[in-house]
Amino acid sequence: MIGKRIFCVVLTVFVLFLIVDRVLAHEASMPADPELLVGWRTWLHLTIQWIHLVGLGLWFSFTAAPLLLGLNPPLSHLLYSSWALFLLLLATGNYNMEHSAGIPVVPSLLNLPLMGQIPYGVPYTVMLAVKQGLFALMVFFTAAITFLHARHRLGEAALRRTFLIAGSILGVLIALVTSAVLLLHEATDLWPTALHSMGGVLGPEGPRTVTAISGDSPPPNDFRLLARPEVWWDITVRWFHLLGFGLWLGGIITALWSGRVGARRFLMYSWAALAIQVFSGVTSMDRWTPFYLSPYIWNLDALSHLRFGRTYTLLMAVKQALVIAVIGVTGGMTLHCLKHRAAAAMDVVSLRPWLISGLLLGLAIAYVMIMVLLIHEGVDHVL
Repeated sequence: MIGKRIFCVVLTVFVLFLIVDRVLAHEASMPADPELLVGWRTWLHLTIQWIHLVGLGLWFSFTAAPLLLGLNPPLSHLLYSSWALFLLLLATGNYNMEHSAGIPVVPSLLNLPLMGQIPYGVPYTVMLAVKQGLFALMVFFTAAITFLHARHRLGEAALRRTFLIAGSILGVLIALVTSAVLLLHEATDLWPTALHSMGGVLGPEGPRTVTAISGDSPPPNDFRLLARPEVWWDITVRWFHLLGFGLWLGGIITALWSGRVGARRFLMYSWAALAIQVFSGVTSMDRWTPFYLSPYIWNLDALSHLRFGRTYTLLMAVKQALVIAVIGVTGGMTLHCLKHRAAAAMDVVSLRPWLISGLLLGLAIAYVMIMVLLIHEGVDHVL
């Protein structure tokens, strides 16, 4: 049985290597895109952003995943892990504020008077401040739970449940605000071109839709954009995509960490998170793409003639292949459990090789997604 699991893991890795090899071979045969993915500073930048993204999954592994999987981990473990994660998020978040903002000025409320001449600079800065406020609330809330736990003021069970429920709510809200920040980042990068979902895409003839500009009118700098229903549809799709990834990755980390999760409950949780991830991803491919065609591999020839089109499409193909591999791993875990009559009583210890494979695939998906975001920003600047 162990040999069969190892074979499945090795086969998954082998297939991924074949896919990546074919992608790179195809890329080598095509004219080169303007290079963005070169230099150690670029890869350091990508790695820091990747750590920040993975932090969402880690937070859900301390809050929502234990709650949904019916676990009661020691509160001290949750609190110590949360404080370590806060330090990680603080360092990477501070870096992103200075080097990944969509505006030339550091988006701080202290600089708000300078934002008036930057398209969407004010709403972008305010939304980032809301995200920072939620993060600060999360820190203060964790500090309060830590204090009460250290003083033995309330029972551990009550404090743990409060931490899990409130922490989950804050994580969901931070994911929502982050989705709004990403949309405003796109708006300030694209102006005066419309958002991608509103027709502002790159086609063979150039940008498809450009906003009319009056010579005396200042750049848009209010919240009217967020009053449009289609904008909130974009935000919601991105929000669900972030939630699906965070919950799925958090579930795997929790299962590996605790080892006491019922296999059937874990599989139901995993399939639900994957369903959210896949359906929101398919919708994003249609609405969020910066090109006149969705960047599926069968559109590669048409998109290769556009700047960054080939690199963007190939990276998306790698991501989609990794997602298919994740579905295969989850399917393998499901078949493994179905072969056992007492599947409901099984814990995830028997699934550990599959879980490790899923974790590695999830980390790879996150890194490829960060690469896609960098190329996406390059396309926005072209527009």
